[in-house]
Amino acid sequence: MIPLRPLWLACGVVIGAIGVAPAADCPRIVADFNRAVDAGLEAEAQKLIDQISMDAQCGRFQIAAQRRLAAFRLAAVQYLMARGRPHSDYERLLTEAERPEVLWQASATQGEVRFGERRFVEAAMAFDRAIEIIKNETRTPTAPSKFEIEGLVDRAAQARLLAANLPSGNERGGFVKTARDQRDGTLGGIYSRSVRGIVPRAIPVPITFDYAKTTFTAVGTEAAQELLSAIKEQQPDHIVLVGHTDVRGAAETNVKLSVARAEAVANFLRENGVTATIEASGRGATEPIQLTDTSGLTQEDIYALNRRVEWRRE
Repeated sequence: MIPLRPLWLACGVVIGAIGVAPAADCPRIVADFNRAVDAGLEAEAQKLIDQISMDAQCGRFQIAAQRRLAAFRLAAVQYLMARGRPHSDYERLLTEAERPEVLWQASATQGEVRFGERRFVEAAMAFDRAIEIIKNETRTPTAPSKFEIEGLVDRAAQARLLAANLPSGNERGGFVKTARDQRDGTLGGIYSRSVRGIVPRAIPVPITFDYAKTTFTAVGTEAAQELLSAIKEQQPDHIVLVGHTDVRGAAETNVKLSVARAEAVANFLRENGVTATIEASGRGATEPIQLTDTSGLTQEDIYALNRRVEWRRE
């Protein structure tokens, strides 16, 4: 299993007690909730959240309460993981921490766990959820750092590429649909126009090709269709596509193949109504994907991550 990156574990998620002005039974419910969390009474705290959500006066505190309980659960998960406890010891806690989708660190941690288990489809979806939670300012009042946001986007892209490259018939692989933006329904995740002011610039599209050819696989066709949707939604005036290969084979052959594959994607876009200027080029194996941690990845995984076509946004 791939060790969890310090990015999520060192986040120090601490959400203080919820304050509330007097109104009916609301102060009592909130006070009881805070006491339950402080005492580590997880089940009781969850019951009180249910009361908060149903109370007309307290309803506005629901997200804050969910975030506090999720942070408590995530802290427990991190404690167990740091001590090398088996996944079964913290699976429920992590699932419950992520369920309300109010704490991006919980979804990011779930993504890392699934990535380490080579469940790349689920990992990609969890990373996407983390990105969408960050974009929701109600659920994430304080934006994470540029480093954290870019790390999440990179991990989402890597999980999607690895899922696309798993052998045909593998139940843990295939095309992963990118999450939709919760605000306007457009493509979010790695295709987000912006994640709290951070614009994903080089997007590795999981378009896979037949061996040594420029024809799309079935998964590659789905990925190309999704790229087409993103471009039609965002309507850029100029599109830059850059092809890459792994290191196997002659350098000249790899450059030619990477150019041809980028051009194949460009032709697909043109044939499907994209009228913007498209610039297609290839780098062969000269620009490998930047990986901060290769532990747990096989050599085939690294080859797969380097076989990619990037949409580079200006």
